[in-house]
Amino acid sequence: MAIIAQESQRYSNVVKREEGANWGQCKKVVTINDAAATLQIGAVLGKVTATGKYKLCEASAADGSEVAVAVMVGDSRGHAMPVTLAANTDTKVLVLYRGPSAVSDKALSYGASIDTDAEKSAMYDQLAAVGIDVLTTI
Repeated sequence: MAIIAQESQRYSNVVKREEGANWGQCKKVVTINDAAATLQIGAVLGKVTATGKYKLCEASAADGSEVAVAVMVGDSRGHAMPVTLAANTDTKVLVLYRGPSAVSDKALSYGASIDTDAEKSAMYDQLAAVGIDVLTTI
């Protein structure tokens, strides 16, 4: 069967609640520096301690990015669309970095090393620590 249409993740699929959305109170533009990849909105990011730059959250990391601190919600201009990263190149993206806000658990993506329920639960707790609640959705 042929694919007629394919669409990427929508902002409303990821962000379920955001305080002060009109003022951008919970969002900011940050720099990602990671391996080459295309990140969908909803990608959970950690912050590298040494550089202050962000990358996809991985439970197996030991550079600070193992702690979930933000959720990517668009490109640097605020468009809710996938962002293509070139290897080891700085790329600006818009993230949800504090609350009060809430995101859908089904819309989140993260590194391959976060693959157990315990690791996902720990990541949800880390996001809750910065005010981003992860809601169980259907």
